[in-house]
Amino acid sequence: MQNILITGANRGIGFELTRQLLKDDSQIFATCRAPESADALNELAREHADRVAVLPMDVNDKATIDGALEAVAGKVDALDLLINNAGIGGDERGRIMGQLTASEVSHVMATNAVAPLIVTQAFRDLLKRGNNPRVVMISSGLGSLQRTSGTSYAYRMSKAAMNMAARVLAFDSAMNGITTVTMNPGWVQTDMGGPSASLKPEESGDALRALINRLTPAENGMFFQYDGSELPW
Repeated sequence: MQNILITGANRGIGFELTRQLLKDDSQIFATCRAPESADALNELAREHADRVAVLPMDVNDKATIDGALEAVAGKVDALDLLINNAGIGGDERGRIMGQLTASEVSHVMATNAVAPLIVTQAFRDLLKRGNNPRVVMISSGLGSLQRTSGTSYAYRMSKAAMNMAARVLAFDSAMNGITTVTMNPGWVQTDMGGPSASLKPEESGDALRALINRLTPAENGMFFQYDGSELPW
């Protein structure tokens, strides 16, 4: 059985990955900021009470990260997979030239780029003891420097910064033995992606699950499209 922790598991890609990875022999620690209002996730946990634990974690709050770490370490000796999925799109103050504010851009950067690095640091020791331990950063094609369209400054900047964090983690000697990659789930019909997106959550989630399950240390530091193709940084 593999032990998995997923951040932002209450909705969107995080929830779908939780649902998909239950198809495998997995113990899943599903985290979110407000478990009391995560109705779909709590229902899933009730259906799989022996394999899904819902834990509170605000990725911008060290106390809740430490609390989640303590809860996980109290149940398992090792972590095989960490999926840093929690993230935000931000509002027009981080998207539109003329309306940008430093506080909003900084908030999106902190949530999408800094927080995954801090969460990874917190769970590193458990990952070190895992079987084929992997860290998966859920990024976006909008974080690729190859993109040439405008707007969405904060979100694009944050995902490019997350991509760099993943690259550094992949080649940091302190992370030896842990495979770190970045994945783009595609344009998905979630609250963030909107109803016009080209992929249903189950399509993206199923493809991501297959990609995650076949990851090897030889792919350390790579940036993948959900279908397994490699993306330009």
